[in-house]
Parts: sequence; C-alpha cells; structure tokens
Amino acid sequence: MLASGPATLKSRLEPIFSAIGQKTIWAGEAGAGTRLKLVTNNWLLVITEGAAETVALAEGFGLDPHLFLEAVDGGPLDLPYLHIKGNAILERDFTPSFQLKLAAKDAGLVTEAAERHHVDVPLATVIRDRLAQGVPEHGDEDLSATYLTSASSGPGAS
Repeated sequence: MLASGPATLKSRLEPIFSAIGQKTIWAGEAGAGTRLKLVTNNWLLVITEGAAETVALAEGFGLDPHLFLEAVDGGPLDLPYLHIKGNAILERDFTPSFQLKLAAKDAGLVTEAAERHHVDVPLATVIRDRLAQGVPEHGDEDLSATYLTSASSGPGAS
C-alpha cells in the first residue's frame, strides 16, 4: 500500500491498510503516494521492456534466451520479476496480470508527470512509445507482450 495524506490519519488508517496489504509505505502529504506509484510503475515498465528486448536480442543473435536468465540467476543482476516476465515471454504466455494497454497508459502518466516536474526521462519516453506501439494488436494481453513488438521488428520479420 502506498499511502499519503495528513499524518494525523496514519494511526486510524494503518489497521485498514494492514488488513488489505502486506506492507504500507507512508510517502508524506497528499499526492506523494500517487507520485510514488508512478515512480514504482516506471521501474516495473523498465524491467519488463528490458526483459522483452533482451529476450528478442538473444533470439536475434541465435542464442537460447534461457541462457540469459541462467546467466543472471542468483547474482546481483537477478530479479524475481525478471524471471516472471522473462519466462512468460519464453513460453509466449501473455495471460494478463497487467494489460499492455494499462501499462501504456501508466507510461504516459509517468512522462506527463516528469514533464510537469521538469525531469528529463528519455528512457520512460521511449518505453511509453514502445508500449503504445503494441497496444492496437496486443493491448488486452499482458504488458510482457511488448516483446512481440521487439521480435516483430527484427530482421526477417513480416
């Protein structure tokens, strides 16, 4: 749970948040929780797009992309979410846990908020555009279906 608002409400709301979430982070005054959600969603989008492009790159190089997941497994570059999305891509299982169209919307919210706060986030802008590119064909699938955009744009793609 990402919470924000008057500190005087924290003790009253804590039992409710504890009942519906494993962890509550109080981000500060009203609006800070929303901004923290955008920051967290940006990280999720970076990891997913990075996994999608890395799998496409491995395949484009003629490598078994499972080798990539094996190479980072247990080391400082390893992330559980990378394995979740990487394996979904490898299995071509794009059953939505977070739809690509919603991820694209969130990517737009990230870039809009960054602009309002005068923060230059070129990677977020590229990811926003990449996700939006996949929405017409794969918007109802999981955001890891962004892989299909990378895979379909390589050499020999139709």
